[in-house]
Amino acid sequence: MSTPQLPDEIKMIRESMSVTRYVLPKRNLGAAQKFGWLPIAFGLFVTVFMFFWMSGPISGGLHSSGIGRWLGIGFGLLGLPGLAIGLGLIALGIIILTNLSHSEIVVGEGVIIAIEQIGFIPIRRQRLITELRRIAIRKGGVTVKDNNRGTKIYAPELAALEAETATGKPMWMAPAYPHDLLRPLADVLASSLSLGRQATILESTSPIIEVVEREADEPATDVAIPKPAKTDITCQNDTHGLAIAIPPRGLWKGSQGLFAFSIIWNGFMVIFTVLMSKGHPPLPLYLFISVFWAIGILMLVFAINMAKRKVLIAVVNNMLAYRVIGPFKTREQKIPLDTINAIQVGPSGMEVNNRPVMELQIIPKGGKKIGLLSNRSSDEQEWLAYFLRQALNASRGK
Repeated sequence: MSTPQLPDEIKMIRESMSVTRYVLPKRNLGAAQKFGWLPIAFGLFVTVFMFFWMSGPISGGLHSSGIGRWLGIGFGLLGLPGLAIGLGLIALGIIILTNLSHSEIVVGEGVIIAIEQIGFIPIRRQRLITELRRIAIRKGGVTVKDNNRGTKIYAPELAALEAETATGKPMWMAPAYPHDLLRPLADVLASSLSLGRQATILESTSPIIEVVEREADEPATDVAIPKPAKTDITCQNDTHGLAIAIPPRGLWKGSQGLFAFSIIWNGFMVIFTVLMSKGHPPLPLYLFISVFWAIGILMLVFAINMAKRKVLIAVVNNMLAYRVIGPFKTREQKIPLDTINAIQVGPSGMEVNNRPVMELQIIPKGGKKIGLLSNRSSDEQEWLAYFLRQALNASRGK
């Protein structure tokens, strides 16, 4: 069998005897470059808003004395993360407009690393070579499903690589490149990674990493995920159906750090409000800080609800039912199995310490996703997603 060859556009750099870097060319985004104006416009709005938001308390602090000066300046500086986000969006838009992005893949020393070089900022992700099972080529562009307009495909000529792993945590590599460029790269990577696995795994029934091609919206083949060793989740699977009970995790573990952050936020607001009231400020200033009091109280309530809720999930009689029992309210829903499109783990839309909080997601056909268990570990989420997919397939007779 002949050794696969790389296209001339991809540079292969030997960094050492065991490490190889594959550098892809700059992306040809075409008409998509015009979308760079969107983050620029939103970034300008965020930047201007945060600048005026910060200027109020900082200016008040500079005209005060004693501890009030430092509290005012400190409170204003809390807006620096928001200002950084605004400036970052502007930079991202400029990078898109000027097409300053490309991908790199590094293989060696037991890992594969995917790098997205956006301007001068590298974004890195990595997986162990021993975890890899397949390299999938996701072709067919980006599929977006709209409830009113059906399914729309953007940039159908573009593809991406996806490293599929035994842990159920795939890693995207080299997105938004032509299929003709990625296919030979996938073959070269598979050959190199298979040698790396053979050198690492002495006894393996499947040391060879295969290359498969999938459409953009085609789900990956499930890889078995074992139950995490340290979990208090209980499952009962018998002839009547499947029942899963997920108990609450408590304030510290269950709130993903949000409870501690809300305590710090509200504690600061208490001190700031007491000191501010001694200076007899005008009523508009009280109305201004009431917004931050509302944010702190909402964070505290959300953290308590997140930490104290119990979740029950059942698959029985061709239905998937779940019940979320929280300290403030209980919600439940029943979903016919034939209306479920996918069960997966995905970002919840919330971030803690600039990291996305993941959740177990039930994706109905033509409907809005249902997010559960954002306060559980990724291992538990991935295991439950796999367990539920197997139960659904068994109920559907697959």
